[in-house]
Amino acid sequence: MRRMSILILAAAAVSCSRNQTETFSRFHEDGRAKPTVAIASMIDTTSFDASWSISEELTNGIMSQIASTGAIYVHSQEESPFTDNPFGGDLTWMKREFQGEEFVAFLELVEHEFAPVRTKGASLQEASSNLNMAVRIRVIDLRPDNPRIVLQEMIRDSYFVPKTLIPTDYSVDVWGTENFRKSPMGVAHAGFIKEIASRIADYVLLAKSR
Repeated sequence: MRRMSILILAAAAVSCSRNQTETFSRFHEDGRAKPTVAIASMIDTTSFDASWSISEELTNGIMSQIASTGAIYVHSQEESPFTDNPFGGDLTWMKREFQGEEFVAFLELVEHEFAPVRTKGASLQEASSNLNMAVRIRVIDLRPDNPRIVLQEMIRDSYFVPKTLIPTDYSVDVWGTENFRKSPMGVAHAGFIKEIASRIADYVLLAKSR
């Protein structure tokens, strides 16, 4: 029985290793190449004050979420190498700056704020709040001679944060801590990340199939 248990655990470990290799490899196990997408560092045009980089947190989360599907090879452009406006009308420079890529995704955090939700008889200090978030997305197909837009939209979300006796201190419970993961902002970001990643992945796979 003990030998059988060891064999089962060994088989599970090998399977897990193969799954991880498949997830982060440029190729599927049958040798087919995955579509590749570069995720440019998210631009943050909000005035939200945090003890860490919200744009870095969201960028990393989106990358990990897309990669976890195992269907797309994704990597980051940690330091955006471009000075042109990625949301402007000129797309020609993108093939030069992102040579060898099939797709590139640009992201801009345009809203991230706690907005008080007043209830009857409650002061602003006692009110609950909504965490309102908005990210602008543009995904470019770099395979044609002339790059083309395959996705361009604004994704918005609002997460209700009830008034509590002990509010979260985000100068202590920062990104990367267990307390942050369970906090209202951590939960809100996790759901927002999944939504953004799903949109990017869906449109990359759709464009690749054509």
